[in-house]
Amino acid sequence: MTELGCAQEYKAIIHWLGGARPFTAPGAIALTSVTWNRTVNDTAEATIVINKGVAGESCCADLGRIEPWVHELSIYRNGELVWQGLIIRVTENATRFLVEAWDVTAWLAHCVNTTLLRYLSTNPADPRHVGPVQEIAETIIRANLEGGLYAPSPDWPRMLPYIVRDDDTTVTRFEKDGSDNNSVWQVPILTIMNDELVPRGLEYATVGRALLLGRAQTTSDKAKARLNLDSFAGDVEIVRDGTVGTTLVWVTNQNDQEISGAQFGVSGVVSGVYGRLDLLVRSTAEGLSAYDLWQIARASYNGRNPMPTSLKIPDGAGLSSRAPVTIHQLVPGVRIDVAADGMCMGLTQPYRLSDLDVEWRDSAEKVGVSLVPIGDPYTGAPPA
Repeated sequence: MTELGCAQEYKAIIHWLGGARPFTAPGAIALTSVTWNRTVNDTAEATIVINKGVAGESCCADLGRIEPWVHELSIYRNGELVWQGLIIRVTENATRFLVEAWDVTAWLAHCVNTTLLRYLSTNPADPRHVGPVQEIAETIIRANLEGGLYAPSPDWPRMLPYIVRDDDTTVTRFEKDGSDNNSVWQVPILTIMNDELVPRGLEYATVGRALLLGRAQTTSDKAKARLNLDSFAGDVEIVRDGTVGTTLVWVTNQNDQEISGAQFGVSGVVSGVYGRLDLLVRSTAEGLSAYDLWQIARASYNGRNPMPTSLKIPDGAGLSSRAPVTIHQLVPGVRIDVAADGMCMGLTQPYRLSDLDVEWRDSAEKVGVSLVPIGDPYTGAPPA
């Protein structure tokens, strides 16, 4: 049976930008601690701590030449790459050297958009045609990184070959171009993704160097692993929480000062079981159409009906080394089923992995996960 297992060894290599050409590597015995994570819709982080006295003078001299945004950190678990990203900060004291890194989405947070955001064409030959929100996200990233006036070289972060998409079936129309339909929205690319595309159903994460542009999993997606309560190190609680349950999601751009001329989008259905349970979301973004608001409502509905049943994993606990899942299957956003046998609320519940947090210290590893319930999006027709 495939199991998570125990980490016998962690290694760290400092690479030049691009993650292919090594710069230096502290010896395994000099590496005193390693932490790294994977997460949905956020920038993942990693740190390593090096014992200077054990590392030696030559390694120390190399560490002293590390340059943020020029060098990258790669972390290997039992010889396999599990994390890679940009070194963003180094800190040294008398006994230790600390290296902190962010994943490749850090480049998108520090690259201001220079392209027109007007994805309305129905012509497939038009690079700005309507399509899945994941395709629009990749198009925006490529348009900004492939070259142009403000690019030092094509794809200078070395990330375009590592984009992986899992497209939604829903077509997205998206524009952010001002009243003249010809203005460039000058914000970081990651701001566009977080503020405009994530509310429309985009989910992004990184695994190693790969940038995953995906969608929220549904009950029709195949589970990557099946766990039971024995897979967790600690007393797991099951919570069926009605405080977040909803049957109708309303999204409006109406404000308290001026209620006329506003539009709204609604997703869901009045339930024969729960009746009408409304969630109202107010959007302060300007220029949103009824279709935009419906897209936001549709994405917000996921996981709210039926009432979500979630696992509460105690602080400091995590996965057991006998858990039937590998570290490579623990990808943010994937479906993982959990069977709660022997409990009053005994059931097999589909979840998606939202966060993976790993710490290795004193030759012992702790693997923590955060799981959130999976629900199916409402698939009613958009407004005309």
